[in-house]
Amino acid sequence: MKRLLIFAVVAAMSMTAFAQGMREEIKANPEKAAGVYRLYPTEFADLTPAPKGYKPFYISHYGRHGSRYILHNHKFDNVFKVFVAADKAGSLTPFGKEIYGRMQRIAEVCQGLAGDLTPLGRQQHRGIAKRMYEGYPDIFRHNPRITAVSTIVPRCLLSMNSFTNELLRHDASLDISIDTGAKHMPYLNPYYRDNSVALAAHIDKYRYPVGPWVDGWYAFRRSVVDNTRLLHSLFAAEFADNLEFADDFVINLFRVTVNTPNTPANVDMSDIFTADEKYTWWRLINSVFYHEKGPSGTGGGFLSEVTANLLKQLVDDAADKVAAAEPAVTLRFGHDGVLMGLYNTMRLRGWSEKAASFEEIEQTWHDFDIPMASNMQWIFYRNAKTGDVIVKMLINEEEAEFPIESDIKPYYRWNDVKAFYDKVLSEQTLYRFDKEGDYHYTGKK
Repeated sequence: MKRLLIFAVVAAMSMTAFAQGMREEIKANPEKAAGVYRLYPTEFADLTPAPKGYKPFYISHYGRHGSRYILHNHKFDNVFKVFVAADKAGSLTPFGKEIYGRMQRIAEVCQGLAGDLTPLGRQQHRGIAKRMYEGYPDIFRHNPRITAVSTIVPRCLLSMNSFTNELLRHDASLDISIDTGAKHMPYLNPYYRDNSVALAAHIDKYRYPVGPWVDGWYAFRRSVVDNTRLLHSLFAAEFADNLEFADDFVINLFRVTVNTPNTPANVDMSDIFTADEKYTWWRLINSVFYHEKGPSGTGGGFLSEVTANLLKQLVDDAADKVAAAEPAVTLRFGHDGVLMGLYNTMRLRGWSEKAASFEEIEQTWHDFDIPMASNMQWIFYRNAKTGDVIVKMLINEEEAEFPIESDIKPYYRWNDVKAFYDKVLSEQTLYRFDKEGDYHYTGKK
C-alpha cells in the first residue's frame, strides 16, 4: 500500500513538474502559445552532409499553407461585437478602450478575409522554395520531373503558386506540372467532408463539439480557466460579471491575439493575456487538436488511421521514383491537421503517444510544432556505385527521426523505411486498399 502511495505521489509530482516546465517554456517563448497560429521559423540549424558517395535525386514534400487570416469570420466578429456593445454601454475600461481601438484597426485590414492567405504566407513559401532550390542543386540542375498538387482551398492553391513561382524565378526552364481538384482530396485532406459520406459521418462522431472526449475537455477548462482578471481589465465590473459565454469570448479573443501577427495589421495584441493565461489557453487548444487528430483512441482506432491514404501515397510515390532513378520533386499543399494526423500514423515521437489525462497531453503533443507553412520533406539519395538508396526526413527544414533504428542517422536506408511503413499500412483496420490502390472506409474495427 505504501509503495502504491509513493508511486502515486511521484507520478503527481512528475506531472506537476512537467506542467511547470511547459509554463516556463511558453513564458520564455511566448510565440509558442500561438500553437498552429505560430509564425514559420526564419532560422535553421545546419544540416548533416550525406554519407560519402550519396547524391540527392528526389524530394517528396507535404506543406501546410502559409500564414492566413483568422480561420472563421465569426471568431473575429463575435469578439468585436462585445467591444462594440461595451463601448455603447460606457463599460470599457481605459485599457479596454485601447484594445477596442486596436480591434478597429485590425478590422480595417482583416475583417471579412477569414481563411485567406496573407502576404506573409506567400513570402514564407517563397522562402522555403528558395532554400530547397539552393540546397539541392544536384536535383534542380538536372531537369527534374516536378509535380505540384494542392487541396481545393484557395490559401493552399496560392501557397503552391508562390512556391512554384519562386522555383521558376530561379530557373525559368523548369518543367512544373500543377494540379488540384477533388481527385486529390482523399489523400491531401482525408478529413474533407465530401470525400465520403460514411467517412464524414464517422469523423463527425468524434470531433468537437460532440466527441466522447468533449465533456472531459469542458471539465478540464473549468478547472484551469479563471477569466476574472482579464475581463475586469477590459470591462467595467457589471458588464464583465454578466457577460454571456465568457469563456467562448475569451478563447476567440485569444485566437485573434495570436493570429494577428500573421496578417498585415501592424497591431500588437500580446499584452492582453498574461504569461500564465497564454499557457492555459494554449494547453486547452492543444488538447483539442490531440483528440481530433492524435492518438487518443476515442475513435476506436480511427484517429490513428485516417491519414493512412496519404502515407500510402508518399510511400508508393517514393517507390516509383526510386525505381525510375531519375531526378524528381513532388510537392503537396494542404493543412495543419493533416500533418498532425500523418505524424501520428507515421508513429513519430511526440505525435503518437497516448496520454492518460488532459493534463498529460502537453508532455508530448505540441501543436506549436506545426506553425504556418509547416512542412515535411523526405530527401532521397543514391550511391552511384552500389545503387543503394537512403532517405532523410526534414520537418520545418530541421532534421527529424523516423521511428526505426539506423546506424547512419539522420539518414535511413530506404528499404528499412519502406518495410516499416508497409507493415504499418498492412495493420490498418478501419481502412482498406483494394487491388487498384483505391482507399475505402470499412467502418469495422
